[in-house]
Amino acid sequence: MSRQVFFEHDSRGPSSSVFRPSSSMGRQRKFRDHPRGNPSGKSLLHNFDGDVEMIGAHNAAPDRRYNPYGPRQHNSRKKYKKPTGSKSKRNHGHQDKEVLSWYKIQIPHGKKSGKMFILKSLQSVCDSPLMPINFHFSGNFAEFYVNDHDVADQVKRANRKITTPDGFKLLINVGRCSIPVFAIDPESEESIKNCMSSRYDAISHTLNLSKFHSDPSLKALGLFVALNKSTILGIVAKIIKEHIPEIEVLDLSDNRLYIIDSLTSLVPVCKQLKSLILRNNKLRSVAELNSLKGLEITDLILDGNPLCDDFKDKTTYISAIRDRFPKLINLDGHSLPAPIGFDLGPETFPVSKKSFLAADDVKDLVIQFLDQYYTIYDSGDRTKLLDAYHDQANFSLCLSKHSHKSCNGTLASYNLDNRDLLKVNDYGQRFKLLKQGKLSIVNALSELPQTMHDPTSFSVDIFHISPGLMSFSVVGVFKEVGADINNATLKTFSRTYVVVAQGQGFVITNETLFIAHASQDQQSKAFKVPAPTPSPSPAPSTEEKSAHEKQLLVIELSKQTGMNLEFSTKCLEENDWDPQRAFAVFLKFQTEGKLPPEAFITM
Repeated sequence: MSRQVFFEHDSRGPSSSVFRPSSSMGRQRKFRDHPRGNPSGKSLLHNFDGDVEMIGAHNAAPDRRYNPYGPRQHNSRKKYKKPTGSKSKRNHGHQDKEVLSWYKIQIPHGKKSGKMFILKSLQSVCDSPLMPINFHFSGNFAEFYVNDHDVADQVKRANRKITTPDGFKLLINVGRCSIPVFAIDPESEESIKNCMSSRYDAISHTLNLSKFHSDPSLKALGLFVALNKSTILGIVAKIIKEHIPEIEVLDLSDNRLYIIDSLTSLVPVCKQLKSLILRNNKLRSVAELNSLKGLEITDLILDGNPLCDDFKDKTTYISAIRDRFPKLINLDGHSLPAPIGFDLGPETFPVSKKSFLAADDVKDLVIQFLDQYYTIYDSGDRTKLLDAYHDQANFSLCLSKHSHKSCNGTLASYNLDNRDLLKVNDYGQRFKLLKQGKLSIVNALSELPQTMHDPTSFSVDIFHISPGLMSFSVVGVFKEVGADINNATLKTFSRTYVVVAQGQGFVITNETLFIAHASQDQQSKAFKVPAPTPSPSPAPSTEEKSAHEKQLLVIELSKQTGMNLEFSTKCLEENDWDPQRAFAVFLKFQTEGKLPPEAFITM
């Protein structure tokens, strides 16, 4: 008798995260069973949301769930009255059975006895069929799960009553546990694939995975495949993607799904998926559907999910769902009103261009200005830029806020002039860093490091044109000129100019310069075409060149531009054999995409 009492309270043996021996196989009343909820303050709707046995038909939550298409029901906790009588007890008993329906069976030294002996012996002492789930050996222990209270109780009573082949009594430990999770090996994945195949209708392209965990074919194999486990749902998504990408209807109802991120991989593959059924799951927020954005589904069923209680009215509910699935026609079995929108075909959108030069009459003017400006800027004598600025012009420089953390070096040589308004809070210092007047501006520019810009990296956008005033920006890549120019760190810049008409041209009235480290993509493309040697005097030479000099110019231009000798000769001839003007014309035609492919083919 004492032995039996000792057994009832014996918790000895190896510790486990799921093995929790209990003093009784009967029901234990816990605070979660209380009809008023739990201390966290959650709605009564969440009382039955624990990680328990997956069921579909016996779900009390939808009975109290807000119906987006019907009148709003009062579900306030203040007005909620505790159920009384035998009905309440029956409901609590049913919920308790669901929560405590899983049991883990551990048999020390079971590996020595073998699987066949253990299962056959235990079945002989059980009145009900023994359905072991995920039978495996953990060290010398034999372990498996059962989902039946009566069977677990009968197995427990068999402790020390079965004699093993080597003459010892079979020790059996039984404890309640959460839903088991098992590792997916190739054999298990194949079993899942076969089960999905039996649930797929190839004619209608419909895959029904409703209550997948309770599929008889999987239970017969001792597998409990719970789709609310991300790893298992990911395996299912992988099988769909590889074998049935043409799927049109996917039913995942009654699987207690909390998150569906594992289905993201279906978005770019399952282009024909039009209907998705997620009824009676545990999706708590509409944000959980973000992982499925991009699916062009027309039918969606979410009824029976807690997320439906987050909306005050039908319009808000529909709007939130349609924000994720714009082509939705039916929601929860109801036809939706036609969406308000504009039917714009892809042909109405302009083709993406590297530069936006607004109008042809100003395009040449801006390109000519940039060619002259950066030729002088890189020449080593920036004082010649005085004529480019208005007498009362303004200039400011700003650096990337990550400039001191990059592995590509620092921008310390520019930091003294950095007018980053997020860092410079003192108004006096801000005014000091704002360069005013062309003398102050050109003096500041002359103190900056000597540079070499890559004209082929320039992207120009003209975003304002009016009589007498124009504004445009240029983005590109440059490097500082030094002793080791070939290994110089590349930087990117963005300059915005506001110019006004003056005389036969225009002058800069306002300029902002932003400098940062070049991205990897910019570094990979920059300076692939060598730029010509900067010269402070870009004016063409009228002196007649010899045939030998012309040949050398053709070879040099061909090296700089990548054009073949024929097109290089033609380019120089049309520009009076001036190499810099010829190179400027090349850049212009290249930016506008006017150079034919044969210009780069070696004849």
